[in-house]
Amino acid sequence: MDEPSVPTVDRPASAIAIDPSKTPKQIYFELLRVWLHHAQMQQQLQAYFPYYLMNNYPQLFQAGTAGPGAGTASGTTGGNSVVPHGGNQAQANQRRAAQMLDPARQEEIINRNGGYEYIIAPLWKRFVAEAIDIIIIFLLKVMTTMAFIDFFEIDLLDIDFDAIRNSIEEDYTELLSYTSELIILEIITKCAVCVYETLWTIHGQGQIGGATPGKMLMGIRIVHVDAVVLLDPPPAGGLVANQQTPIRALLYPAANPGFRRALCRSVAKNALIALFFPMCFLMFFFRHNRTMYDVMTKTIVVEDNPAPVLRRR
Repeated sequence: MDEPSVPTVDRPASAIAIDPSKTPKQIYFELLRVWLHHAQMQQQLQAYFPYYLMNNYPQLFQAGTAGPGAGTASGTTGGNSVVPHGGNQAQANQRRAAQMLDPARQEEIINRNGGYEYIIAPLWKRFVAEAIDIIIIFLLKVMTTMAFIDFFEIDLLDIDFDAIRNSIEEDYTELLSYTSELIILEIITKCAVCVYETLWTIHGQGQIGGATPGKMLMGIRIVHVDAVVLLDPPPAGGLVANQQTPIRALLYPAANPGFRRALCRSVAKNALIALFFPMCFLMFFFRHNRTMYDVMTKTIVVEDNPAPVLRRR
């Protein structure tokens, strides 16, 4: 028995010849295998895309101005920098990406510019805030769906679900059409969630730091930082002790995320959660209670502080 051909750029899935001698069940599973192949390729592309950006475009994750000595700290002099070519370009980008998390560089920024004192938000507050936002988004989706049904005068009682199930069992193409429509609906929903989070986290209401309704209720905010330096040594005893003891830190510049940074953070967050759920919860075990998308977009979640104090070390 010949192996079914795998779709390529020159031979898309729609051009695959279907053997009429096969049963509908066999044809369905063959097309399903092709769809899974495409889905795996897309997931791998989405998973490695953030690393591609960090390696080749590290300037996307760096602030526009990081103080008068930022050029010297990053290995450049003045306003002009020498851009290496070939393999040196990748190595230079990797070094710059590593410098983003270098404790010595962050200490240098705080020592040069000072830092605003904040308390880093514990993880349990972030989880509760996220749960509140999920409930709010779910209620908005229900309200929108009911408004849509009422506007088009759709009567759910008149829909024959048994007939739909029987038609799907007889013709697999209808199942594929339903699946494609659900995927499009899920993409639209994710985009709406990204817009929702972006608009709420661009800037604060009366104080520095953006916050969604859930974060507002929990008293935490998102701020943009180039450097984070702890004022007290981290408590011994692991993650539990880390969440029970307030973590005070100096942050610089501790500014509003802004539209671009808020949008990048929202897109990265929803993409990572969608691709790696439930393993995405492991991404919370970074220094300073920061997630992967916090590090990528140079943000941190802190507790409310209407009047942060600028301190120098």
